[in-house]
Amino acid sequence: MATFDWLVYVDTPAWESVAGNTIVFCGSLTDITVPITVGSDWNTGTHIGNGDPGTDQCGSNHVPNVAYVSSTQFSLDGGGTETLSDGTLLATECSLAVEFTDASSVAITSARFYCFDSTTETTEATGVEVHAFEAQVANTEWGGSGGAGHIVNDASGSIGGDNAGERLDLVDRSAATTHTYYIAVSARPESVGAKGDFDFGVALTYS
Repeated sequence: MATFDWLVYVDTPAWESVAGNTIVFCGSLTDITVPITVGSDWNTGTHIGNGDPGTDQCGSNHVPNVAYVSSTQFSLDGGGTETLSDGTLLATECSLAVEFTDASSVAITSARFYCFDSTTETTEATGVEVHAFEAQVANTEWGGSGGAGHIVNDASGSIGGDNAGERLDLVDRSAATTHTYYIAVSARPESVGAKGDFDFGVALTYS
């Protein structure tokens, strides 16, 4: 049977399942309750909470925080600006990993990562802007099928959901029993307040 598992690099640190928790973007590397400033800042902290946001479940080390700077640049954990590449953004520095497993060795096509409103997979997440990047596949730019710097969720622009040109297309994979996608995500609010209608999804075809 095919399964998905959403993972974050935390605690000891090690890859651990998100399970019933929530990935939280906030305004502090260490305090899950600090909000992001509306209108200017991208996330300055990424955490695992047991609600929206709930209490921090990261353990000894928090989720790596990858912040959007430009279509080809990022900042890691509040550090200086870096240029996107496999060498500068490691798998263990990504916001999350999605692991797809099947008992048989299968190839993957048409894989994509998207943001949605927690209810309808083709509807954008409410009140947020989001950039995403697939790491360790020779990418050098944030973006999805819309091209360089393409934003995968922009609520005010009605962009987002599992729609062509509004999602992050992931690289096809040759046959294996396990496929892991390392993804960096940067988000900011368009208005004041917690954003509960904001989820991620992955879809793919395997054979």
